[in-house]
Amino acid sequence: MRKSNDASLEIFNLKNKMKLVVAIDENKGENSRLSEHFGHCLYFAIYENKSKKLKIIKNELEHTNPNLSPVDQIMKFKPDIVFSLGMGQRAIKLFNEKGVKLKTGNYNYLKEVIENINKLKELNEECGH
Repeated sequence: MRKSNDASLEIFNLKNKMKLVVAIDENKGENSRLSEHFGHCLYFAIYENKSKKLKIIKNELEHTNPNLSPVDQIMKFKPDIVFSLGMGQRAIKLFNEKGVKLKTGNYNYLKEVIENINKLKELNEECGH
């Protein structure tokens, strides 16, 4: 593995399979528009880098349910990374506790996230929820 000063790029240099989950608002495959906020998204895209398989699932869980959260739904898929344009403090805390890397970037469509997977930035600031 090539040594990098940017720890956020380190996971992408691995040759192992990686599962990426992205918060989206449309079910249009790679042309799906990204959701502005993780907990309010309509769908989640699950992308595996090795097989290039893409699966889209509906966000079935309610944002305000104290017993279940979108985080619980996502963890069933054992993600390595979750990408979102915005995420609340509770979700950030839960993902951090579970060891899931959080990423963001200035993109509009799922295809852009997949094409720029090596350029995703660390998501470490909550959106104010």
